[in-house]
Amino acid sequence: MKLKSLLAPALGIIILSSCGESSTESATSDVKTDTSVNKSSEVATNYSTTTVVVPEKTKKSFETKYPKASNTVWTTYQPIDAIEWTWYEWPSMDTSDYMVTYNLDGSNYWTWYDDQGEWIRTVTNISDFTTLPAAVTKTLNSQFDGFTIKNVDKENDKNTKAYEIDLEKGTDKMKVLVSESGMVMKKKGTMGGVEVKEKL
Repeated sequence: MKLKSLLAPALGIIILSSCGESSTESATSDVKTDTSVNKSSEVATNYSTTTVVVPEKTKKSFETKYPKASNTVWTTYQPIDAIEWTWYEWPSMDTSDYMVTYNLDGSNYWTWYDDQGEWIRTVTNISDFTTLPAAVTKTLNSQFDGFTIKNVDKENDKNTKAYEIDLEKGTDKMKVLVSESGMVMKKKGTMGGVEVKEKL
């Protein structure tokens, strides 16, 4: 495949993160949560919504993996260079690849397939931050005390199940990738006015 950037759902979410000011305390976390904006509705706005003909192999792969999915919409991948893709480390994609949006168990999902029908990654936006695994919440409380959760995306690919979390505390902003077991895999942003960028 041609080397191009892959748009992560966080793009629309990051843009919206400054839209609201209200926050509430999470019942299970010392980290505050921002409930002012429904960010998940903006995730797919950077993709073409034109109906496309999807190869049977790709459709079958999706239907086998997500048999209960509803309201499916297939689009071709549309490259956008607005995100620092080295952060996400997704495989390179081009316009011969596909994205499908759908509903599953009351939540919106985004899944990517390559042009051979191979599943690449699935992302869903988590709106109820109190449902984060206890290990993730514990890590946020211990390492990012006082930060407000602005957005959470659950990411699942062949090698990783993790949570990409946007945090804010005053003028400090952090983006962290935390595994289900609570390990901080990556973090970048500012803490105490100091720039931080680490891959663990």
